[in-house]
Amino acid sequence: MHLDYLLAWLLPLLAGSGVCCLLQADVRVAGRQAALLGSGWIAGVYAAAVVAGLTARADTAHAFAIASPWLAVLAVLTWGGVLLRTRFRTAQLRAAGMHVPMASLARVAWWLLATAIVVRLLMIGDEAALRPVFPWDAWSAWSVKPKSWMLLGRADPFVSLSDWLSDPAGALRTAATWNYPEWLAWIEIWFASAAGGWNDPLVDVAWCGALASLALAAYGYWRGAGLAALPAIALVYALVSLPLLEAHVALAGYADLWVGVTLGLAVLAWSRWLMFRERGQWLLGVAFAACLPAIKLEGAIWLGVFAAIVALELIPSRWRLRAVAVVAGALAIGLLSGGFSVPVPGLGWVGVAWGKLTIPAMPAFELKWHPVGEATLASLFALPNWHLLWYAFPLVVLWRWRSLQRDPAVRMLGLLVAAQFILLFVLFFFTTAAAWAEDFTSANRLVLQIVPCVFAFVAALLREPPQASAVR
Repeated sequence: MHLDYLLAWLLPLLAGSGVCCLLQADVRVAGRQAALLGSGWIAGVYAAAVVAGLTARADTAHAFAIASPWLAVLAVLTWGGVLLRTRFRTAQLRAAGMHVPMASLARVAWWLLATAIVVRLLMIGDEAALRPVFPWDAWSAWSVKPKSWMLLGRADPFVSLSDWLSDPAGALRTAATWNYPEWLAWIEIWFASAAGGWNDPLVDVAWCGALASLALAAYGYWRGAGLAALPAIALVYALVSLPLLEAHVALAGYADLWVGVTLGLAVLAWSRWLMFRERGQWLLGVAFAACLPAIKLEGAIWLGVFAAIVALELIPSRWRLRAVAVVAGALAIGLLSGGFSVPVPGLGWVGVAWGKLTIPAMPAFELKWHPVGEATLASLFALPNWHLLWYAFPLVVLWRWRSLQRDPAVRMLGLLVAAQFILLFVLFFFTTAAAWAEDFTSANRLVLQIVPCVFAFVAALLREPPQASAVR
């Protein structure tokens, strides 16, 4: 294997895990290493994309060589900071998530599930490495920019069709997705330049890395939250074995997996704040969420939902209902007075009026009822996309209802998931996006983006809340 390509995987891991370790509380807790490796690789890949986009626009073919020293410096600085902190502070011991010896049968089951996860990741990673970029949107929407930039040797801007037609020199480039975020393109440039040129399979394997990172991070965070080893690994297996999730790795190229992984990591880090008040994890969760608009346009919507719930949680509980009432009143006044516009990162000024939603660069959404319940239910419960997830999810909520009532952290995670489902309900049943549910296309991809959040909520439901003196 080419050394540069190997370093393209290792440098983000070193740099990103250093950043995440600095933001982690200095505690010894089960799953800490897994959480660091999983969230660290994603953070490092995003750092590599940012550095490459800033430093290698004029020479995309050598983006790795140009950007890698910056990542190496980041790795040295962050791990140096971790060593200094370790030298002058003694790690605390947390009761929640401590290692508890498993019975022999449970240990065998744990190893069987862990082996099954590794085998599934290897199989779908091998699928991604067998073919060039295959799905329609993958090569027509997400790979068109990075591939053209690699072949051209520089990152020429893409413009709208009208600007392209009016260019007398013919030097501009256009595509149907000319205004899509470019962060994913720079991730592909990072791996392609490290491979020595555009190579679809070597770029596509990064999708398997994203899913593997989510699996590692989820296991680590759930163990640290107090979930026992066997149910934690079982939840990870349930997550990575979902057919639609695996399809997005085996048929790599879509941005939806990266949105789901990033949103999932944001919620996992935020859950550590909810449970143990770790300020660094709050910052890490907000940082991951802030990346969403740079990946895909709807990432801005998920960022808005996440930010609203995070802000609500920061308000003292006695004031929350009043804050919600004030916001609802302001929205109602704005609608009754003819509508209003709000700035949304990644989307611009979004106009909201009675019966109409206007988003720049998109057709206006007419808000009216669309009877797509049958198609939506078939997508979730009948088609082979989700195994038994949507049958099991409400049963787990009912089974652990008392945990939802007594644990504030679980309630906030549940509120976030409920807000996400409400948003999807409004989108599919009250806008022209109902067509996405009727033809079973984008509706499933939007649901995929929140599935890691659903699993984070389920894991919080299943854990046993620590006592008040759990952190010592």
